[in-house]
Amino acid sequence: MDQTEAVLLANDSFYRALSLADLSAMQRVWLPSEEAVCLHPGWPPLYGWKAIRESWARIFEHQGALHVWPSETVARLFGQTAEVNCLENIDTARVAGASILQTRATNIFRLVKGEWKMLEHHAVSISSGSSGRIERFSSN
Repeated sequence: MDQTEAVLLANDSFYRALSLADLSAMQRVWLPSEEAVCLHPGWPPLYGWKAIRESWARIFEHQGALHVWPSETVARLFGQTAEVNCLENIDTARVAGASILQTRATNIFRLVKGEWKMLEHHAVSISSGSSGRIERFSSN
């Protein structure tokens, strides 16, 4: 498996842990570092793995399992660091009158002992007038 595939697999593992509300799986995805940063939609930034872990525990306790999956995924590698940009698709069918909610996410991974670990997760709501699509620009 090449490094891009490995990063995308780590990204998929994050969304699987999120969907299953599995704190143990989420802990395996993240780099347990004070350098870690997490920005949940509508929240202030969280710094350090301890604060991030506590946020996931609270989220999972209140939300339970929720189908969340990435789409329009674009990965870029920069040596020992990788960036994954995607749309987060959240199935809100359990909520009356709701369907699929989308947020825009940037996930940063660091290669540690041969494994890609999440270092940063930034998710922001998409305004109702925006498609949220990732635009690819050429330098030409």
